[in-house]
Amino acid sequence: MAAAVAFVGGCADGPGPTPRQEAGSGAESSVEALDKVRGAAATMMRTSFAYRETFGSDDRSFIEGVVHRPSQGTTMKMSLTVEDAGTSVTDHVRIGVAGWGRVYTEFDNMEMPVPPWNELPAATLAEPLLRNVSGGAFLVGEKLFAGVRDVRETAPGTYTGIIDITGFPGVGLMDPRLTGKLGERAKTVPLTVSLDAAGRITGIVFDVPEHPMVVAFSDFDDVPAPTRPKT
Repeated sequence: MAAAVAFVGGCADGPGPTPRQEAGSGAESSVEALDKVRGAAATMMRTSFAYRETFGSDDRSFIEGVVHRPSQGTTMKMSLTVEDAGTSVTDHVRIGVAGWGRVYTEFDNMEMPVPPWNELPAATLAEPLLRNVSGGAFLVGEKLFAGVRDVRETAPGTYTGIIDITGFPGVGLMDPRLTGKLGERAKTVPLTVSLDAAGRITGIVFDVPEHPMVVAFSDFDDVPAPTRPKT
């Protein structure tokens, strides 16, 4: 008994609990959840995939394409439909340091010629929005996910949290001016991330006020390498 009392007394004089121990198992689970989500973003930076982004309930407007890591290639088609104004289409292909693009409008019941591709100058490719198209960084990436916090697992493979998009205002190719209009709300955007058994991201919901974005990822490491368009 005396030995036991001496042992407890000695512990009282020793090092105290670590912050994680003091916070309890709930905090530990939150730290692990954040590590998993940020680790999954890092995994996606090494993984080839197809992606499709939609906006709220508007399934007529979308952004889709592929990211092919071995060739450093990315394709993007952005299709935005406006009532009575047709569908604006932006196509972009990037392979390494070279890139091509074209913009045109489609109308229902009206055949319109599709313009040829144009090779884009280095200055255009260096602009933030186009630069972040490369590798799918505008949807998933370590820089973007550095702003994630308060993550918890809400179902097997499903994680919710908060993301600060002020440091990455072009997330989802969203107009950076919208981020400015959101003010403080841009720092607390609800986020939901779905992971598969291999730790890859299969889906993301960015619940941006008045501009929610839903992204699906598929065909991991099984997408074709982009090819140089004919100009």
